[in-house]
Amino acid sequence: ALEMDLSYRSTISIYKSILEQFNPALEKLVYLGNNYLRAFHALSKAAEVYFKAIEKIGEQALQSSTSHMLGEILMQMSDTQRLLSSDLEVMAQTFHVDLLQHMEKNTKMDVQFISESQKQYELEYQRRATNLDKCMAELWRMERARDKNVREMKENVMQLRLEMQAFVSESQRGAELEEKRRYRFLAEKHQMLYNSLLQFYSRV
Repeated sequence: ALEMDLSYRSTISIYKSILEQFNPALEKLVYLGNNYLRAFHALSKAAEVYFKAIEKIGEQALQSSTSHMLGEILMQMSDTQRLLSSDLEVMAQTFHVDLLQHMEKNTKMDVQFISESQKQYELEYQRRATNLDKCMAELWRMERARDKNVREMKENVMQLRLEMQAFVSESQRGAELEEKRRYRFLAEKHQMLYNSLLQFYSRV
């Protein structure tokens, strides 16, 4: 009974951890990620204006007989920055669509799914526990009354205990798997982003 109670508490703790810690943390990540994107777009716009100004100075230098080569260098710098900005915009779009939107959608769906899973587990656990308690009380009554069907009731109680233990153990493994899936989702999504960033910087 103690082992089942500990397993039950562990399963409920996992569900609560997902609902009260993981999902809120994911929502905060989405919020911070959107702030990050806004800051990136502002920086990208500022960089575009800045290097546009560099380009204009480079065009002026091209008209000079003494600074023609320097003008070409400035123009090349501006072109290179434009290409880098374009690649970064693609990265930002990937970050927005493949990561932030996906996380936001998953979080909203997950809150309902985990809440329902926890509720169903609690109800089923209570139903089984109540049924087992009733049978044990009946067994105790039958033993005191020296009922001839005591053996049959003992077997019934033992079977209910085994089924209860199997249900509790299976439910705990299921909750642990749900928790692991969420952390794996987060890790895999960010690993893809990290790999894309590495590829980008390797080309710079």
